Amino acid sequence: METRMPGFLPKTWDLPEAIRRRLGDQAGRQRVMDEEGHLLMILHAPPRPEDDEVRQPAVFWRNPAGEWKSAPAGGGLSALQGHLAAYRTVVRQLDEAVDAAHSPKEYFDVMRAINPLLRSSRNLLAVMEEVRKARPDERRLIVMRDEAVDIERGADLLANDAKAGMEFSLAESGEKQAHEARVANEEARRLNRLVAFFFPLATLVAVFGMTDPGQVVRLPGFWPVIGIGIALGLMVRVLLGRSGK
Repeated sequence: METRMPGFLPKTWDLPEAIRRRLGDQAGRQRVMDEEGHLLMILHAPPRPEDDEVRQPAVFWRNPAGEWKSAPAGGGLSALQGHLAAYRTVVRQLDEAVDAAHSPKEYFDVMRAINPLLRSSRNLLAVMEEVRKARPDERRLIVMRDEAVDIERGADLLANDAKAGMEFSLAESGEKQAHEARVANEEARRLNRLVAFFFPLATLVAVFGMTDPGQVVRLPGFWPVIGIGIALGLMVRVLLGRSGK
C-alpha cells in the first residue's frame, strides 16, 4: 500500500516510497532526505516572533533527472536562492533594529526575533552542507551553501551585539537609578537638618503660642528662651552632621 503524500507537499510530486515513509503530517524540523536518486529538502521560512513557534515549511525536490521543483514558491533552485535572500533581508532588518535600540526593552524585542532566527539559520546551514555533500557536482549548491554560512555568521553576530547592547543598557540604567537615589538621599538629609535646627524653636513657639503675642514679647525671659532654642537647634544640627559623615 502506497503511503499518502502529506499536505505540505504538492500531490503531483512523484516521490519514492522510501521518502514518503519518513514523512509525517507536519513538515517537522529542517532536514534533507536522499533516497533512490531523489533529494528532498525541508526548510523553514525565516521565523518571526508573531509566528508563535509555528514554522512555515519551504520544500525543494530534485528528481533523478536533475530537475528541481519547489513549494510553496515555484522555481526550483531559483526559489531556493530566494529563500536564502529572505534570510539575508531579515538579518539586515534586525541589524538596523539593533543599531536603533537604546532601552533594555528595545533590545529585548530585537532579541526575541534574533534568537529564533539564529537557530533556524544554523539548521539551514546544516541542511545546505549535507546537500552539498550529497550532490557535489552542482556548483550552485556550493555557492548557496556559502551564502548560508554568511547568513548564520550574520545572525550569530547580531545575537552577540544585541546581548551586549542589552547588558550595557541595563548597567547604564542601573547607574542612573543609583545616582538619582544618592541625590534623593542627600536632599532628605538636608531636609532633616533643617527640621532638626528649627524643632527646638518650634517647640518653644508652640509653648508660648497660647499667650497673646504682644505679651509674649514683653516677657523678661522671652529673648533668652529664643536664644536657647536657636543654640539647641545648632547643637542638634551639628550632631546630625557628624553622625552623617
